[in-house]
Amino acid sequence: MFGKMLEDLNLLPVFGNPGTTEIPMLTDVDDYVLALHDGVAAGIAEGYAISSGKPSIVNLHTELGIGNAMAFLITASRNRTPLIVTAGQQDQRHLAYDPLLSGDLTGLGDRFAKYSYEIRRPSDIAYVMRKAYQIAEEPPKGPVFLSFPMDVMESDGNYSKEGVAISEYEVADSEDVRKVAEAIMESNNPAIVFGSEIDEFRAFDEAVEFARKLGCPVYSEPLGNRSSYPSDDQQYAGELFPAEILISLQLMQNDLILFIGSDLTLYPYTIDTVLPGIRKISIGMNSTRRIGETYRANPRTFLRKIIPMVQRKCSFARGKDYMKFTDAMREKKRMGYRYVSYRISKYFGDYALVDEAISMSETLRHYFGYRPNGYFTARSGQIGWALPASIGMSMNDPRVLSVIGDGSLMYSIQALWTARHYGVPLKMIILRNSGYNILRSYAMSYYPSLKDADFLRPEPDIEGVISSYGVDVRTADSDLRNLEWLRSGSDQKALVIDVDRSIPRMF
Repeated sequence: MFGKMLEDLNLLPVFGNPGTTEIPMLTDVDDYVLALHDGVAAGIAEGYAISSGKPSIVNLHTELGIGNAMAFLITASRNRTPLIVTAGQQDQRHLAYDPLLSGDLTGLGDRFAKYSYEIRRPSDIAYVMRKAYQIAEEPPKGPVFLSFPMDVMESDGNYSKEGVAISEYEVADSEDVRKVAEAIMESNNPAIVFGSEIDEFRAFDEAVEFARKLGCPVYSEPLGNRSSYPSDDQQYAGELFPAEILISLQLMQNDLILFIGSDLTLYPYTIDTVLPGIRKISIGMNSTRRIGETYRANPRTFLRKIIPMVQRKCSFARGKDYMKFTDAMREKKRMGYRYVSYRISKYFGDYALVDEAISMSETLRHYFGYRPNGYFTARSGQIGWALPASIGMSMNDPRVLSVIGDGSLMYSIQALWTARHYGVPLKMIILRNSGYNILRSYAMSYYPSLKDADFLRPEPDIEGVISSYGVDVRTADSDLRNLEWLRSGSDQKALVIDVDRSIPRMF
């Protein structure tokens, strides 16, 4: 029954790492993708959901498996990814004895899930699954959690096929739109901050039309997990930095800031308040209400409604960056971040970029640029997310490139087994600087005695580890001609690039 229901809900394959408590759930599941760690399974499932645009399902091993996957589940929650998380519970008939592999699973689920429930009767499974599916899909999207006791899954229940409602959530209250339009027309110098919801709700065309009609500068939200606005457009003024004082300096000349489909993620602490004395309006479906007057609306629908109601307010137009290529070439000899980013963008500019470069991320985005479904990262700041997520995305779309730091790679390296075993067309670049350079940069600014600490400079044998999983790996030459090799074919390939090892100034 369970397998048939998953097929009817279009939830196959199941991603997971099963244990004894999950075996009763899987007796009629034919499409199962195995990962060698619960967290890796959750990361692959999230990548598949992001790329496919629909919920996916991951099967974890009871309390301990949820614990193993917790970082990935928190990231799915922060990324607003619809994920149905399942785990097996011990037989209910001896839960009073606190047996091995039992625990408060729904309590753990409450840490990351929009909805948590433990099944009590076989006949409830289909109803609860449909309910969980729709809750995961309702904005703000996110993970849900279901616990399946062994005795429930070993019993017979009734099942009849029913569908689930799929909505586009084209929500934007007309009166709210009017109020925001009035605020815009009353302002003297507005600015726009677009965010990840622009990509999530397919609002790129509307965002460009709105920005050009107002003539205002457009910024991308700090630390967003998806593309926010085409970075080659004349209205694009750049990224906001994730620190209060820097945001205030960037926007201090504006009297109205429109946060559309965006949020304000900050790090590290600099001052207490953001943009004091400036009116701030936030519009979106995922808003955390961190800043400004908040209106709940689908950003695409909102933009479609407000565009006819506003007139030109600014005359901003970004000039062409003639130094982009020159800056990159100046760093060729030392394999600087600009040179490496530029070369990657030339070979893989039409691929979706999964970014866990961390210390090089800002430069990589600068050269790679934003476009629809073109950029993905972990909004939580998690390390180890990109490799499994890129495998999940590549199962749905082969044009995916994962760029990962050498330290980050080791967090979820066993994901390579899944890519190899299932023939996933994984393409990955490992940037080797032999250290946790973002931490060394932070230490250099605030705790200089630690910048060269041994525990911040691991040097694993990257090529040896990757090749042990049967994945073809090469070390790049100084001209990065190997990028052409990396792009070719549909098998799993990894290219290790030795980048500049000097500590960047990031703080």
